[in-house]
Amino acid sequence: MDHAPLPSPDDCIAALATGAAPAGVAIVRLSGARAMGIARRLARLPDPMPARKALLARLHHPVSGAALDEAVTLYFQAPASFTGEDVVELQCHGGLLNVEQVLAAICAAGARLAEPGEFSRRAFVHGRLTLERAEALADLVTAETDAALQAARSQLRGEVGKVVEAIASEALELRAEVEAALDFPDEASEGPGSLAPRAAGLAGRCEELLATHGRGRALREGVRVVFAGAPNAGKSSLFNALLGEDRAIVDHEAGTTRDALEARFELDGIPVVLVDTAGLREEGAGRVELRGIERARAEIGRASVPVWVIDASCPVAPPLAEREGEGWLEVLNKVDLAASFDRAGAVRVSARTGVGVEELRAALALRIRGGEPKSAGQCEVVITHRRHAELLGEAARAFARAARNAVEQPLEIVAYDLAEGARAVERIVGSGVDDALLDTIFSRFCIGK
Repeated sequence: MDHAPLPSPDDCIAALATGAAPAGVAIVRLSGARAMGIARRLARLPDPMPARKALLARLHHPVSGAALDEAVTLYFQAPASFTGEDVVELQCHGGLLNVEQVLAAICAAGARLAEPGEFSRRAFVHGRLTLERAEALADLVTAETDAALQAARSQLRGEVGKVVEAIASEALELRAEVEAALDFPDEASEGPGSLAPRAAGLAGRCEELLATHGRGRALREGVRVVFAGAPNAGKSSLFNALLGEDRAIVDHEAGTTRDALEARFELDGIPVVLVDTAGLREEGAGRVELRGIERARAEIGRASVPVWVIDASCPVAPPLAEREGEGWLEVLNKVDLAASFDRAGAVRVSARTGVGVEELRAALALRIRGGEPKSAGQCEVVITHRRHAELLGEAARAFARAARNAVEQPLEIVAYDLAEGARAVERIVGSGVDDALLDTIFSRFCIGK
């Protein structure tokens, strides 16, 4: 696998690896060929320092000699470390000022403060992590639900990498057969057998993985569900019913909700921000209510899933701007007051009695997953990153072209298509990526990771 250039042997980085809040213990990490030498400038440590053995040491400033702290010191010798370089961890007391002074002393001894994601980037460069596993580390830190955490752990274990590398391997094997047919035409005048079906099978496997991205992206990024509708349609009541608590003020007076109200909850393992908005109407709204309507329309524009709530007992057509919108999930509320009224495709609900609330949850979950049915599997490979999805789409198109061209085009074109598809899926695990992409990916990581 091609990697970016190795860091300079003289370049040692340091950062706080634990949270920034005051704590009992803080772990300050150094990585680089000079990590042990720099640590020795702060503390009296044995030479040679035993690897993976905790030693208590007193820390002093390397220039002034001022006493700093006591720290449990651990040494991880290259290449058996997270980054693949020599790594030293100083487990000191977790006061913010104390950590700041320890880091300043480390920099005075010759290290520099790490950039965001630089430890993980070095692990990738030294072959300790594939790129998609490095990305999973960031997801592990930010996961908000059990399902999101499970997806990050699966990717960190290499489950995504195993699947895409298997696809790339089969594509390259098929390409080798095509190349052999080109080199020895007398022995294989029509190319390898079942070429078109095998290429189509590779495209299908990429598309199958790509189909999980709707749920995977929602797991990783969360979704924004926005309730909109006419005044008194029951948006706030539905908002409270989904949350299972009274968060929004409910009243029969039109215009009670003047601003957007947000609440976070979990739906089918996916982090959801639920937004209740002011009722939309074209006439009769006062100055303050009009400002609420403006904010409601802004929220609709930000929605992952916009929900139009209709009062079954007094249905009102949405304003023109909303009628022209797409992607609405329609909910028919207050069906207990107007059981005979119906609207094709709408979810029938009564926020007051609770009828249909679970059906609404299911409809929201299905919309969030992009129409993909929920899988019962516990170890399902899910594509959570847009980068991975774009590369899988590129690979699927290349393999599909190979399948079509296998019927009517020269084998050289088929070989090219197979190579294009293989390169696309290999970039998921980091093969052939450039420094600009690595800069973009690792800049999103926290400092110290």
